[in-house]
Amino acid sequence: MKISEIKLYNFRNYENEKINFSEGTNIIYGDNGMGKTNILEAIYYFSYGRSFRTNGREIIKDGEKEAKINLSFEKNERLYDGKIKFLSGNKKEILLNDIELNKTSQLLGNFLCVLFTPDELRIIKGMPEIRRKFCDSAIMLLRPNYIKELIRYRNILNQKTALLKSRRYDTLSVWNEKLCESGEKIMKMRESYIERVKVKAQNLQKEITDEKEILNIIYTPSVKKGENYFEKLCEYTEKEKENMFCLVGPHRDEIIFEINGKNAKNYASQGQIRTAVLCLKLAQMEIIKEETDEFPVLLLDDILSELDKKRREFLISKIKDKQIIITCTDIENSIVDEKSNIINIKDGRMI
Repeated sequence: MKISEIKLYNFRNYENEKINFSEGTNIIYGDNGMGKTNILEAIYYFSYGRSFRTNGREIIKDGEKEAKINLSFEKNERLYDGKIKFLSGNKKEILLNDIELNKTSQLLGNFLCVLFTPDELRIIKGMPEIRRKFCDSAIMLLRPNYIKELIRYRNILNQKTALLKSRRYDTLSVWNEKLCESGEKIMKMRESYIERVKVKAQNLQKEITDEKEILNIIYTPSVKKGENYFEKLCEYTEKEKENMFCLVGPHRDEIIFEINGKNAKNYASQGQIRTAVLCLKLAQMEIIKEETDEFPVLLLDDILSELDKKRREFLISKIKDKQIIITCTDIENSIVDEKSNIINIKDGRMI
């Protein structure tokens, strides 16, 4: 998987810019607020169909009616040209090799990237929904149809919630059956992925810490193994009527990260959490390689300054010979060599 170039038109603070990438290390540097992360955001859109930022609304440059991003990339020795046009009202038009995609979800599985930003530490430190979102996003890259099941489950859940709020329970059993059918598929996929990523991340954590830290990732569904999903829903019926909300199912799942047997969210140091998330991202890359026979493009947003020398050297050893795109404010602390492609950004322009 390789990117050759990206073109940005009225995207964030970019008016009209083309950026070329080398097959190895690409370093985008400049002061804060110059638009470095906007480039990674544009690339990320072609992989996930959405922004990784909490504020993805201000896509179109001030004063303009639309924005466009074009991405040229290679996958399995085939060339692709992707285009996304952003229109007012949060609308998008998407083309892949001049074929119009009717849904954003049709982008999934075509271009693959893995992102690592300081905000990714929230996977461990944040709320359960952030961990569920990470797991679901990782699965969608490999199994694009998974998003259809997530949407189906969410629609059924909304219907049941509306029923509970209306206090009309005549069809509650029907919606419970539908939830079971969809929810079991989601939980099975999550369990399978967490088991795969756990083994790889464990080995990486052992390697970087000289086996001093044992990382464990535990998938904790709200319906445990051996429990009957439908019966558990029925068991919670009275509580659900009282709360007017469904209390059982994948939307209540948790993923727990442990280091040396303790919950990392509560007991791990900042350095341990950084190491665990780094190993998680590298494990995700390895799984993509196993599935597609190609490594994804790795996007590192101002993360090297957050890593100490040992972790930085470990990361470098694992990503050499892969295409990586790094943003930083201080090029001296980046992983520059004679083959690196250096891109200097100022106010949405290459200089």
